[in-house]
This record gives sequence, structure tokens and C-alpha cells, in this order.
Amino acid sequence: MNPTKDECGKSPSIRLYRAGNNCRWFSRIASPKGHLARCLPLLMLPVFHPCAFGLEVDCQACNFCRGQPDLKDEITRRIKKHIAEGKSVEEIAMLEGGRSILRPPIELWANRHPGAVRPDPEKLKYRGSRLSNNGFIACIEPCVRVNGVCLGTDKLGHLFQEAWEYYRISVVDKKGDRMAERYGEWLEGKESRDAYVADEPYFRQQLSGGRVGYGGYGRTLTGVISNADLEANKAGLQMYKDIQNGRFKSIGDYVCSQLCEEVNLNEYTSEMETIVRGNGRKLPDRRNL
Repeated sequence: MNPTKDECGKSPSIRLYRAGNNCRWFSRIASPKGHLARCLPLLMLPVFHPCAFGLEVDCQACNFCRGQPDLKDEITRRIKKHIAEGKSVEEIAMLEGGRSILRPPIELWANRHPGAVRPDPEKLKYRGSRLSNNGFIACIEPCVRVNGVCLGTDKLGHLFQEAWEYYRISVVDKKGDRMAERYGEWLEGKESRDAYVADEPYFRQQLSGGRVGYGGYGRTLTGVISNADLEANKAGLQMYKDIQNGRFKSIGDYVCSQLCEEVNLNEYTSEMETIVRGNGRKLPDRRNL
């Protein structure tokens, strides 16, 4: 991502750094109604929300959560408590996934859990990139063990937050699972933007789509296209279907090794691929982006 200066909003004196054409990403990220200033610089966001940016993970730099407790039962109890209290599937989504696209409640809970492992900065595959990992802006999330799998806490966010968008597309809007999956791929920038032209107007009507746009969760923001994120989204969609139909038993039914980025490898833009390769990490055995 090569930031460029551009004008945004009505005042010619208001400028910000933007990634690609995602100017709205910075002005509307914190609220569905965009109550922040029309043009809020990226580096100002932590002043309003110190835990705003947890973008990528590195399980290897977290020593694969060795020796850490498994959070499967705790998370299962959280969900079953909501169900026992008569919460609807939408209410559960709001309680655990939140109402904006910032870090959701379930992710914040996991970040603060004693079992969360912070990555060793000297072992990060993203060292040398533009992804900050300091106390002011943390772009690297910790990892936790769930159902025997070491995964980034962001995957819990995907299970509950972005998966709710999948549910709305697939079930509420009756567009089907594949349309929901294409929406997630569009947010990651999985394929070139041309591949999504017909569906983009509908995608932009969704919560994340209207705020970050094409590639805003991957290609155009960090240069990391996470296949594990997409798997978490699909797993969360099934979880919400099961909650709605009274079939939810355990969070372990939705967490497998495909949610770990060291198993289900990322794809990268050419710039990020060079960095990851230079740090000695393996790349997927297929065309990189």
C-alpha cells in the first residue's frame, strides 16, 4: 500500500492519507452513521479508540500458543448463556460482534485473556513492513488456543462480526451462501476488482462494504489476503444458522486448523510477499498476487 495525499470532504484544507480509493474507510470506520469527522487521519484513530486496529496475526511469532489454556469451553459458555437468556441470533451477533467494524467485544475479551500470547517482534513475518506493532497503533493481534488450534484473536472477530454480515446476505436477504462468500472475498481483494463489478453495488450496501470497500480488509490496506479469515467467516455463518435453528452445541464445531494462518496460508501483494519471503516464511504453493 503506497499512501498518497488526497482531498476529502468539503473543506479544501482538510487532507488525509488514504489507501487506494478508500477515503470513506477513514471517515466512517468507527460508527455505522459515521459520527467522526468527515476526514479523520489514520494516525488519529487510536486517540478515539486505542484498540482500533488489529489487522494481522502471526501464530509462529506467538510460539503457536504452546502451553496456553484452551478457550473453547469459555467461549461456548458465553454463547450458551446468551441462548439461555432468550437472546435472538441478532442480539447475540450484536453482543459478541458489535455494531461497528472496530474490534468486536469477543475479540477484545480474547485480547485481554490471560491465555492470549503476544507475538515476539523479532520473529514477526511482517517486520520491515508498514504494519505497526507499538503501543500507539497495534496492527498485530495476539493469538489464543481454541479447540486445540492456535489462531489470531481476529478470527473470533470474523466468526462473530463479519459472519453476521454473511448471515444477513445469505439468510435475511436470501442471496445464498455463495454471494456471502463472494462478499468476503471482495473485502479481502481475493480476485481483481473487475471480477466483482456486477455485485459491487450490493456489497457497498453492507456494513463493512460501505466503509472499507474493495480490498479494505486485505489487499488495499495491508497487502495480506487471508484465506483463514474467509474460512472463519464461513464457519461463523454456519454457527449463526445453527443458533437460529437451536442446534448450537460448542464453538469447537466451528473452529478447525483452517482458521490458522500457518496452515491455511495467506496470499500477498507483491510488496508484502517480498517482505514475508525475506523474513524466511513460506508462501502458498500457488500464484501469489
